Amino acid sequence: MLKTLTVAFLLGSAVTMSAQLPPPIAPEQIVYRHWPESFIQWLGPELPYTMIELYVDAGSGPVPLYDAVLTDRASGKRIHYSNQQQMVDINKRAGGEAYLTNMQLDRPASAASGSTYLLRFVDHAGQPVSWQFIQGSDISERGSGSSPAGFDPPVLLYRERGAVAGEGTALKIGNAVSVADVWTEISHPPFFVAYHGAMSQNVDFAVFTGSPQQWTTTSAPKSVATGAEWKLKAQDGVDRTLHVQTAAGDHATILDQDDHFPGRTVTIDAAFTNGAWSFAKLHYAAASEDANQGLTITFAPSISGAASSKFEVIAGRKTRIASGTVHGDAEQPRIAWEFKDPDWLKGKTAWVNSAVLNQAAAVAEASSK
Repeated sequence: MLKTLTVAFLLGSAVTMSAQLPPPIAPEQIVYRHWPESFIQWLGPELPYTMIELYVDAGSGPVPLYDAVLTDRASGKRIHYSNQQQMVDINKRAGGEAYLTNMQLDRPASAASGSTYLLRFVDHAGQPVSWQFIQGSDISERGSGSSPAGFDPPVLLYRERGAVAGEGTALKIGNAVSVADVWTEISHPPFFVAYHGAMSQNVDFAVFTGSPQQWTTTSAPKSVATGAEWKLKAQDGVDRTLHVQTAAGDHATILDQDDHFPGRTVTIDAAFTNGAWSFAKLHYAAASEDANQGLTITFAPSISGAASSKFEVIAGRKTRIASGTVHGDAEQPRIAWEFKDPDWLKGKTAWVNSAVLNQAAAVAEASSK
């Protein structure tokens, strides 16, 4: 079944589009966003959640953008709250549960050890949520790196700079309160005591989740050449453009701009051979970031259709934060991301429905009739 599906993908696109090239849509679904600032607290058993996160983009418009996330203790589900409908829609497109609510963040004039932040909003059950975050150290490069975030679906988070939470950090939902415990693994009392939480600057965030949109190609080039473009439209009317930045033979560097996820770009290194696209590298970045920032996913060998490939996720220039295997399913059109590392995702598998393999299955079915 797997071999039949792969062959159908390789040949079917060329048959159905003849003179025009199929769009280079990678067989993956990763929701990426760059956040200038974030906060997190790991919670105790007093609340039905394992953690709370807050992502802040104060420069996204006339009103700061907030995305607060509560991770359900029983199911691992991430529940989002945002103050802007655009962010709610993005989280829902990623397959998440998301709600629009008024949010207020009281913050100090500058970030320094001992500073207090206070977030307030009302959850979807009508309960008041109040989160006090105390900064427990100065922000520095020593706080850079990756740390556990979501597990279901898998989430990767990399921060450029960071600081730990201080004494008094606490989340209150309704009448229940969870106070941050001492972070014994990194504390050295009496000189330095950290609590189970952190704040970060320049955070790259990727969620391996969601069902890809079904796209209709409205225009396509006839050859791989610099400047060539594909124009696509989703069922909800949102547009997507794939623009060839450089081309050399069958190889191309392509800029993918998807209006479902405004503010991000994806640069694709791909090759078109034997009637199908294969993908060697995907680079995710905010539109304002330089080429050395963001997250890069490399595949060895290049991924095509349902074939198996090893992947690595690189933050910035050279920091590897995850690796594993990605492959198709022998029974249905979906992709599996199997994580080898980091430790908290080891053995986790994210199954993602694949628009590319759905197309392949449709072609295979049509060819059999």
